Amino acid sequence: MEMENDMIRFTDQEIDRLIEDDVPLGDLTSALLGLHRETGQLTIAAREQLVICGTEEAARICEKAGLVVEHCIPSGTLCEPGDAVLEAVGNAASIHMAWRASGIFVEFASGIATRTRQLVDAARKGNPDTTVAGSRKHSPFAKKMALKALYAGGGVPHRTSLSDTVLIFREHLTFVGGYDRLPTIVQAIRKQHKERMIVVEAHSPLEALTAARSGANFVQLDKMPVDGFADCAAECRRVNRQVGMIAAGGIHAGTAEAYANAGADVLVSSWMYAAPPADVGVHILRTE
Repeated sequence: MEMENDMIRFTDQEIDRLIEDDVPLGDLTSALLGLHRETGQLTIAAREQLVICGTEEAARICEKAGLVVEHCIPSGTLCEPGDAVLEAVGNAASIHMAWRASGIFVEFASGIATRTRQLVDAARKGNPDTTVAGSRKHSPFAKKMALKALYAGGGVPHRTSLSDTVLIFREHLTFVGGYDRLPTIVQAIRKQHKERMIVVEAHSPLEALTAARSGANFVQLDKMPVDGFADCAAECRRVNRQVGMIAAGGIHAGTAEAYANAGADVLVSSWMYAAPPADVGVHILRTE
């Protein structure tokens, strides 16, 4: 299921902040050179095959700077080297104001989106129905960009915050009686929040079976080798036919297919967030 490009919304204040970070007190060089009297064109283009992301925000940066956007390819599009993903025209001072903020946003967002697509493609070779979910381990202060890029690459958030999912870790159970109390804990949570899915993380087959028997909707196996995951998933489904299985820890393009083939319904990863910026070029031309 493809997500709309405005699934993750950036406020006007956030777009202004991107510009202000680069131009806090005006562009001294452009002012001294009188570039406001000249006109030009700014083009952002792919230098490699990539899944583009962040073009909508780049366009808003350009517009805020005073440019007119004439062309913009939507996030999530697979682009080839040389493809122009955004073109804007206006005075040269405005072009230089938008140049760095727009280009960098597209570079970083596209890097994450491209790596996400690599992970999704690898997972679907193992099982076309496997979902790739990005963890919360994105760079500080970069949540919105990371989530937008995750969607653009074909993934979904594992959870966006501590507020939207019931995910029980071993560290939680340490304070409430351990895995032995899971059946009571799961039923108590379900009574309070009937509409919520309950996920329990496990680190061993015994913990996983306890979680499956408790009535949890999903069992999340952390850093379990592929062979062990396959066996554990089969046992969990034997005791709870409805339980979903999540693989987390060590999930990347080189392992995704194997875990999907081993029975993972969902692959949770932060691998995509460590992607280098995509190779995107920003070209500026003078126009008459």
